Amino acid sequence: MATWWIVTKKHWRIGLISVAAIMCVTAFWRYETNRMQENTAQSQPTEKRVIHMITSEVKGKSEDGKELEVYRFDPGTVPANDGELVELRIRGVNGKQHDFFIEGMDIKGTIYKNKETVVTFVAKEGIYRIICANHADAAHEGPMIGYIVVD
Repeated sequence: MATWWIVTKKHWRIGLISVAAIMCVTAFWRYETNRMQENTAQSQPTEKRVIHMITSEVKGKSEDGKELEVYRFDPGTVPANDGELVELRIRGVNGKQHDFFIEGMDIKGTIYKNKETVVTFVAKEGIYRIICANHADAAHEGPMIGYIVVD
């Protein structure tokens, strides 16, 4: 009978230690989960910066009288702050259609004449080019490139 009590007492201690360990792990997990949720909530931008751009066209003549034209984004460079929520509004003024993408942001779209295209992103530090695929080089009245500078 005494042997049974010793084994039971031993198992009881192991069980108590196991329960204490599970409680510690659970408390730590809940603490870390709450801390990560608080950090995520704090890192989400609360205000957004609205940036307006347009598509424009510049015309001129070469020395031999040949007419030249080039498309561009105006303004050509726009600033943003790291971590800021940005709403980029691009209005088509010149050119029927401009298919664009922003390097490094996985953002693409189309700007149509007389319409506004809106893209939203959280700015990360760096310099990003917004490129019109229709006017990528001089042979296609380009290059039509703008810059988003994030500090």
